[in-house]
Amino acid sequence: MDIGKQHTKTTQLVQRFLGLLENQFPAQRNHHLERRPSYYAECLKVHVNYLNKVLKRHLGKTTTQMISESVFREAKRLLRETPWSVTEIAFTLGFSEPNHFSHFFKKREGRSPVQFRGE
Repeated sequence: MDIGKQHTKTTQLVQRFLGLLENQFPAQRNHHLERRPSYYAECLKVHVNYLNKVLKRHLGKTTTQMISESVFREAKRLLRETPWSVTEIAFTLGFSEPNHFSHFFKKREGRSPVQFRGE
């Protein structure tokens, strides 16, 4: 395969991944967000390592980093715009435990979800 066709193929893969990720939002109650890189790779019919390699080359970030950034943006939106409890937000965003969500959020924001909401 020539370089041009390969570039087009990987660019399309990136676009399809971004579309899948974007379709997860806005998060809805009782619909758990998919956070596993393997889920996206399976949907795109590629190996997760290949997806990571392509994303890293095109966007400078791995699948996990892209998903985490999107989840974090959505977490902030939900905390600002909904009356949902932190527990509801955690489960909606695909966290199995609210404390995992709180740790995830605090690591990125420097304060807890409760502190962020109460600002």
